[in-house]
Amino acid sequence: MRARYREHVRAEVLETAHDLIAERGWDRVRMSEIAQAVGISRALLYKEFGDKPGLGEAVALREAARFIEGIEGVLAHHGSDAAGGLAASVGFVLEEAENSPLLRAVLISNRDALPSATGILPLLTTSVRLLELASGSLAQWLTSHVAGLREDEVSDAAEALVRLTVSHLALPTRSRVDTARSITEVGLRYLGLSGTPEQGS
Repeated sequence: MRARYREHVRAEVLETAHDLIAERGWDRVRMSEIAQAVGISRALLYKEFGDKPGLGEAVALREAARFIEGIEGVLAHHGSDAAGGLAASVGFVLEEAENSPLLRAVLISNRDALPSATGILPLLTTSVRLLELASGSLAQWLTSHVAGLREDEVSDAAEALVRLTVSHLALPTRSRVDTARSITEVGLRYLGLSGTPEQGS
């Protein structure tokens, strides 16, 4: 019973903190208001997360896990179709980042940025890990489903494609569909694969 209650409280805290961060920015979120909104004491909140940076990192990791699960779900629907899988995964990243201010902050956070200017200090340690996880998911799918690819080339290509996608988030110049198509074509050429991403993938 105690474990279930703790799990419930933790989920409520993370959801509440996520919404407040998206609405106001990290700097304006207070631990006391989160505790009050959830209906727990500040002492319990600090016991569970340690401090405010600990809570911020937990929120970012929760968003990251949801994001990676989404990428893997998208790729699972494309079998050995490299063009379709790449285009769909890039499109998913772009769409999710548009819909989630917190995810966008994690993906394009600059490790050299001043915390006082960005208000996303707890997210910075998560961003590199998230990029690694996204690259790893894409590389694993390619290696498992597309025959004849070298593991080192797949790893390099996956990381490059993820970074290209994140660069578009920071400085978009094309529509989501055009961006997904162009990034996919880069990946296909690098890996020596044929295929053209379909409109709307």
